[in-house]
Formats: sequence, C-alpha cells, structure tokens
Amino acid sequence: MSPLLALIAIAATPPPMYEHTAEIMTTRLVVKIALASEADRPRAEAAVAAAKEELLRLDALLSEWKPDSPLGRLNEAPTKRVRLPKEALELLQRTLQWSARTGGAFDPTFASLWGLWRFSAEDAARIPTPKEAKARAALIDYTKVIIEGDEVHLGAPGMKLGLGGIAKGYAVDRVVALLRERGFANFFIKLGGELYLAGTRSDRPWVAGVQDPRDARASFAVLALKDSAFTTSGDYERYLIKDGVRYHHIIDPSTGYPARGARSVTIVAQRAEDADALSTSVFVMGPDKGMALVESLPGVEAIMVTGDGRVLLSSGLEGKVQLRPLAPHSGP
Repeated sequence: MSPLLALIAIAATPPPMYEHTAEIMTTRLVVKIALASEADRPRAEAAVAAAKEELLRLDALLSEWKPDSPLGRLNEAPTKRVRLPKEALELLQRTLQWSARTGGAFDPTFASLWGLWRFSAEDAARIPTPKEAKARAALIDYTKVIIEGDEVHLGAPGMKLGLGGIAKGYAVDRVVALLRERGFANFFIKLGGELYLAGTRSDRPWVAGVQDPRDARASFAVLALKDSAFTTSGDYERYLIKDGVRYHHIIDPSTGYPARGARSVTIVAQRAEDADALSTSVFVMGPDKGMALVESLPGVEAIMVTGDGRVLLSSGLEGKVQLRPLAPHSGP
C-alpha cells in the first residue's frame, strides 16, 4: 500500500467505541462511549461500573415496588407519615410540579391503579369495567400528596404513590452527569425507553429513530441529536386487543381507562427527567392540549402520532426530522 493510501485508510478508521449492556432497574441499560483512543477503554469500563452502582442505589431509593424502600413503606400505610430522603423528596416535589402544570395528566398517585389492568396472558390479562376503573381512578389525586417537612403521607386509605413515570429519566440524568464528571463528552445512554445522546459519534452526529406505532420493524421519523434526551411513550409497548379494541398501559387518570388521543409521543428535551414526564403527559393530554404545552416549554420538542394516524411536529423540529410514511394498517 502506498503511503497516501495508508494515510487515507487510517483517516477512514473510526475511533474505538466502548459498549456495554446490562439488565438493571427492571429494564435494559445500553451505554456506548466514543473513545479518543484504546487507552481510554479501562477508564470507560470503570465509569460504566460506577454508573451501574448509581442505578442500583437509585432503584433502592426510588422504587415503589420494594417493600423496604421509602415509597414502599409509604404505600403500605399511606395515611401515616413516612420520612423521605432528601433526594427522593426533591424528585417528588418536581413530579408534583409537572402534575400541576399538566392539570393532573401526570400524577404520581396513578400507582393507586395497581392490579386493575393486566395486559399479558402470562400476567392473567384483565380489562376492568369502565365503572370499576372510574371508581379506582377516584383515588388518583396529586393534591392529596401531603408534604410536611421531610415527611409525606397521602390523603385517603387505598391511595398509592409511585415515581415510575419520572424515575428512569432522573436516573439517566445522573448517569450523564457521572460520565461527564469522568471526562467523557461523546456517549449514548439507553435505559428502557429513556435515551440521552451526548456530543457526537466520532465525527458524525448521533441519530435517533422513532418507531412506527404499528410496525415494530420500521422507524417513521429520524433526526440527528446532540446533548439531548429523547423519550417515546407508545400504545404498542404494553397492550392487548379484545373485540377489535386496543387497550394499553398509558392510562388517563380521569377515567382509569387508556388515553385515546395518541398512538405515540416522542419528546426531545435537555433533561431526561423532563422528557420522561412529558412523554406520558402529552400522550394523555392529546394533540391540542399536549402540543400546546410543548410549545410553551423552552428547549422541548415533540413528535406525535395522533389517535387517527396523523403525524404532528412541534415548531422547533420543522425541517429537522426526516419523515417516512407510516405503515398501512387495518387493525386497532
């Protein structure tokens, strides 16, 4: 090979990438770090090990499913005061701010619906009657989350509190901070449905695709992102179809039944915590109210597939998203 061709080959070789996948926080973690050289690989391995330890800590702190966690103890006796550690209390306070801003579309007392819906045969699939769902939904009321100092209790027996709609986003933000503190600027994080894309992938931008709600093999929207969180909520994630009707896990707190205004909502934001909360909120709020909320928030953008199959983009994404036709479908 001539010296010139050798130089071209070297220039065309992409920088090394460190990749790691693990099961954690009841979902899958994927981390990719673009390295300056192979010499950075041990440092990347140590950073990801520290990130996993942080996620385990947050899972123990924020899970509502663990009986010995602060929220687990609260849900065992909701009307009794339970002290929350500062970090959990502050996240709850930010959650309640989103509840107020969305008019209750995002509500941490959604956990009061536990066990009402089941969407898989393995979990003994169950569809409640509208009357039953409405009765249980009466327990959903973020204004009855009472905070007194560092103690929390709920306003009625039977209420439960969960941070599942925001905790994974917060966890991603913590991992982002940890990797940056350790000197990494170019990386990709995916924790379940929460993504963060930092810097670039070598000399190219990170590219994110939005799944077609009715074709798991296809993306209908593609966009390049840098230093952005990216979260999608869709009616295809957990669902069942009965008598030609799709029932899914994104529940309207006012009815206890699945929200119908959207098939999917993707949020792009500066923080994964905000993207996590907003993807659910905007889905429940529907096209008019949901997209109006997005337009009112600086640094936040959205891609929505409406319940009747239209694709809506927030104004800041116009001209920045490559769109493809949605897959034709005949089912719900």
